[in-house]
Amino acid sequence: MHFSSSIVLAILAATAAAKRCINATVPVTISARQGVFNLAVPQSNLEATDFLLNQTMQGRNFTNTVLTGYNTTSGIYNISTEFCMPTTGPGANATNPTVQVLTHGIGFDKTCVKTT
Repeated sequence: MHFSSSIVLAILAATAAAKRCINATVPVTISARQGVFNLAVPQSNLEATDFLLNQTMQGRNFTNTVLTGYNTTSGIYNISTEFCMPTTGPGANATNPTVQVLTHGIGFDKTCVKTT
């Protein structure tokens, strides 16, 4: 079966419009300990090669050689969320709906692409 792109876009637009969404911000308290290294970012191919050789040299712990201590980063960070439920179709009046928690990748956010 073959659908034209305009039919597919119309179906997607209707599906996107048939929902009720709630936007919220969730505060998350974090604390993370990380190593502090005395190591400059390689500026040339030679320095990059030296870095790789230092990391892979058998019997040598290069990480321990350049580690100067530890630092703890902590704070409260806000996570933006969007929860959508269908207003029509299957699941619109569900008393016990299935909820999927999805996360985006780098470069994407929780917004939908508008098709019209």
